[in-house]
Amino acid sequence: MKANIKINSNDLNELNRKLSFLRGFDKKILSTELGRTALSIERLAKREVPAPTGTLRKSIATVIKDKTVSVVVDKNYAPYVEFGTGTKVDLTDMLKLGIPSSYAAQFKGAGIRKVNLPARPFLFSSARIEFNNLLERLQKKIKKFR
Repeated sequence: MKANIKINSNDLNELNRKLSFLRGFDKKILSTELGRTALSIERLAKREVPAPTGTLRKSIATVIKDKTVSVVVDKNYAPYVEFGTGTKVDLTDMLKLGIPSSYAAQFKGAGIRKVNLPARPFLFSSARIEFNNLLERLQKKIKKFR
């Protein structure tokens, strides 16, 4: 059995244009959008962090190295502010980001002291908001080339 398939040259050109866009998408647009998102997470986290002295706020920074972008908080007590302590631990934002609860376990104390400080999320909640914004921006950019 023989099948002859004819493809409209305009359709083929349109397909090639879209494929070309998608090949370059991760190189230019995605890189720019990830950097923009990290800076937005930093900005929002600095606005949301409970900072009576400002030390924790000043320790929040975006770090770009090679092809990696990170938002870091350079204070050892930051997880206790973010997640709370004792019976007041709240991992909601972290879990909604798909990060397993075992991540927060590294900050669990030995249980020697009974300190129950409420969670005051600032980093993971900011990341969740800005990742949603990133997804919306990327979807809009992709839709332009359908």
